[in-house]
Amino acid sequence: MIHDTEESSVRSLTFQLSKLLPANARLMPVRRALFVQNVSSLKDDDVIVTVGADSFRLACSVVSEGAVIAAFIGKEEYLNIQPQCSIPVSGVFSGAPLDKRLNILEAIWFDRKPLAVIYSDHLFVDEQEMMNLADQHGFIFRFLKTETDRLSVLKSVNFVLEDSELIFSLVDTQLYKNGIAQDILRLLFHKQKVMIGPSFAFVRAGSLFAVYSDNEAKLKALAERLIMWDTKGVLLDAAYPDRLRVSFNSYLIKSHGIVLPSSSYLKDKYGLCSETQCE
Repeated sequence: MIHDTEESSVRSLTFQLSKLLPANARLMPVRRALFVQNVSSLKDDDVIVTVGADSFRLACSVVSEGAVIAAFIGKEEYLNIQPQCSIPVSGVFSGAPLDKRLNILEAIWFDRKPLAVIYSDHLFVDEQEMMNLADQHGFIFRFLKTETDRLSVLKSVNFVLEDSELIFSLVDTQLYKNGIAQDILRLLFHKQKVMIGPSFAFVRAGSLFAVYSDNEAKLKALAERLIMWDTKGVLLDAAYPDRLRVSFNSYLIKSHGIVLPSSSYLKDKYGLCSETQCE
């Protein structure tokens, strides 16, 4: 398991994942720098689990044996990096499918001004496909690719807000790192505009809502891929976990006069569980 996170975090992930795997499975957390030093010792039946986009990018650039499964990575990040891999690859995506997010937005957001999408060069974004799907829900996307330094990002945000009331975010590690996410949300708050976030952390920080999977769901999907590869030599396609949650920012919901669907409606209509009802 390649990572570059806090030791306590990766130990927790490794422990949780180990409980979902057969008793004879061996998990070994390895920091990115140490992995590069020992890459020549990999065997063709090894599976490399990468935590995050940077680890996935590294593995795809140096590994020629085994298979790679990327976890805690956005779909658009995965699609940008995956062509660099010369070995079998799969992934468990963070965030949620675009259609799920647009379903919720259509139910609660009646302003049909364009939805702004800002993204970095580290994503593969099929703008036409996204436009077609948005059209099915009565929305229009406006896209803007930006550099990832703070000044460029905030300039881009100001530019797209000229004709948009809402930023529709994608999972973009490089764009939102080093406190830039908080800067964007503060700017939106002052301008009385909102963002649809990619994770629960964004909801807590000030985005309107997010549809996402928790660690348990991601690790379950990861374990399924590891077991299938080990027992049948089949690598399941990269996908989002089956169980998705939705969380709303109560302050923004009230300030924008939004009436939310009930928890039971969210579950029955969209297959989403709320924070209070997720089994």
